[in-house]
Amino acid sequence: MRRAVAALACVLTCAAWPAAACAAEATTAEVRALAAAAQRDPAALQRLRAIDVVDGRPARLGLALVGTDADVRARLRALAQAAPPAASAPSPDGARERARDVLKQQRFQRTSVPAPLRSVRERIGEGLRSLGRPFEDAFQWIVGWLPGGRAVLWALLATVVLGAAALLAGRTGADRVGAAGAAAGVGEPQGLSAARLRQEADRAERSGNLDEALRLRFRAGLVDLDSRELIELRPALTNHELLRDVPSATLAGLVDGFEAVAYGGRPADADDLRTARDGWPRVPGEALDP
Repeated sequence: MRRAVAALACVLTCAAWPAAACAAEATTAEVRALAAAAQRDPAALQRLRAIDVVDGRPARLGLALVGTDADVRARLRALAQAAPPAASAPSPDGARERARDVLKQQRFQRTSVPAPLRSVRERIGEGLRSLGRPFEDAFQWIVGWLPGGRAVLWALLATVVLGAAALLAGRTGADRVGAAGAAAGVGEPQGLSAARLRQEADRAERSGNLDEALRLRFRAGLVDLDSRELIELRPALTNHELLRDVPSATLAGLVDGFEAVAYGGRPADADDLRTARDGWPRVPGEALDP
């Protein structure tokens, strides 16, 4: 058994020897010279294919020089080309001079933009920061004291702001949408009838006071609805309640027109008075027969 193993090792060593013997080293200059000669000399091509180390680095040229004759010729030409001459390194003084020239260009210079109001803005900003410092200190104190810290405080502040906004919106809505009783003059000592209010409206219209004429006609219409027991006229009556109790498309239009003038700032015109004069008599019929 030992003799068989020794014989096998000897055979493998002998088989590997030719390959090792064919391997060769060369320099870059030698590779270029052999590549130039190999384009005409097959022996030079064989020597070139045997090179596997160039300038001390592995480079198996035999693998690169396989393929068709055209491929091999093209690769030989590439190997035979002389390396471009190395550029001479610039001197340190020349490099520094070129760097200074580049940095003098306009794109590398700081540009000053005129800012005539800069000092004013800075003073305003400093004043606002001074005003805000007590609030910031209080905020930080509450954050340190409150369980949950900053997130919980922001949530509480958001709740307060939303609640205040809802309250303000509710009051504004009550003032605007809930103006039916006030427009009707509920609580006023004279307690004029609908007919008398319409006469006052005609007088105001003739004198050119169209806003007052529209308000008097709106008031007369509400008094008329109260006399027919379609609504209960009271100071807290809102226009929302009015439209709920009196389902009338004409009344809805009259309410919109009145609010646009009374609360929207739009001056009344002849069309508003004509609409009020023609519309109010139709409202009771629509309410009774929707």
